[in-house]
Amino acid sequence: MKTDWNSGMEYGFLEIRKMMWILGTWPLQKNDLLCTFRWFIIFIIKSFTIIIMLVDSYQNCGNAKDSLDTFLITESALHGLINVISSRFYMKKIAINVNSAIDDWSSSLIKKNTNLIMARYARIGRVIVVFQSVIALIGFILYFPYVIIANKQQVVIIGNDTVILWNFVLPATCLFGRVSYSTYKLLLTMQFLQGFIIFISECAIDSFFFALTMHLCGQLELLRIRFTELEKKINEKNHYRNNLRSWIKRHYELIALAKNIEDSFNITLLIRILIITLTIAISGMRGLVSIKHQNYTDVAKSMMFIHYCIVQSFLFTHAGDALQNQSESIVSAIYNTTWHELPYSAVKDLILIMMRTKVPLQLTAGKFFYITRRTTTDILRTAVTYISFLQVTLEK
Repeated sequence: MKTDWNSGMEYGFLEIRKMMWILGTWPLQKNDLLCTFRWFIIFIIKSFTIIIMLVDSYQNCGNAKDSLDTFLITESALHGLINVISSRFYMKKIAINVNSAIDDWSSSLIKKNTNLIMARYARIGRVIVVFQSVIALIGFILYFPYVIIANKQQVVIIGNDTVILWNFVLPATCLFGRVSYSTYKLLLTMQFLQGFIIFISECAIDSFFFALTMHLCGQLELLRIRFTELEKKINEKNHYRNNLRSWIKRHYELIALAKNIEDSFNITLLIRILIITLTIAISGMRGLVSIKHQNYTDVAKSMMFIHYCIVQSFLFTHAGDALQNQSESIVSAIYNTTWHELPYSAVKDLILIMMRTKVPLQLTAGKFFYITRRTTTDILRTAVTYISFLQVTLEK
């Protein structure tokens, strides 16, 4: 495990490393027994949380609004569980990317302009990490106290009996609604812990994916700048060939790093995009129904879910779009150089490079479709279609 982090790595990955340390998914600790134990505990807690909510939903002792709350929270817990599993499964591949980033920031040959470009991409990653975490934290802080303050108990009719059940922050009223007050407080404390783990697992892996992809985009931009300086090496034939050889090697390394990200996150991206689309549709429909019944608290909760999902969709699509654009820019950089003044053997080398770079580096959702900014509009368009369908169905 590399520990020689400098200020650049601290700036781009410090918060992410802390969150992933809690989950036991930080890739540089894959052989740490304590890390494995933390991951196992988190896995058990999240699995237990999902099982409780599914069983509680199956018993169906609440109303439609409770079912929507159950779905939205189950979605977050399921996504967090998928994040925890996938990040642990692909630890070895992702560790290669993290070590590469450490080497990039620790290089003794790093120049001032190089540092500025890397810092710019690190800043983008950090802003998104902080913004996503703040949005999720606000939702966490507002949702949990609201459930407690609004109503500690609720009266429901089960069969022919009218009973009073405790109200929980995570859907579990059907299972634990008739427990004693002391047991209720213990379960409530446990649910706060479960909610905190959901919050961490929602933010950590997605933010890590974005920061890692942004760093790779920065390295591609640096490579593009090197190719634009090609004409300065024309008169230094041997030196030029040495530089070209090192640039080709670097391009090959970046392709391998991009493949690691694609292999590690493509299934997660597919599941997440499907869930985001469904969540926006259901939250939007819930908001419309709440407006009709003048329940503005539920309207605010629905808007909070929609806002968070849109932020997450931007996180994925911007990363995929930026990676594609930076890889394609290398072709233009080579073509715009004075390649026609180079020796014939060098021109052949450049043609091979351009042929390879014409196939851009792209991220996919489960190998089904590419992730670009257009994906965001596709998500919103599909969600609006679902909302229209659900609205017509309810009116009938």
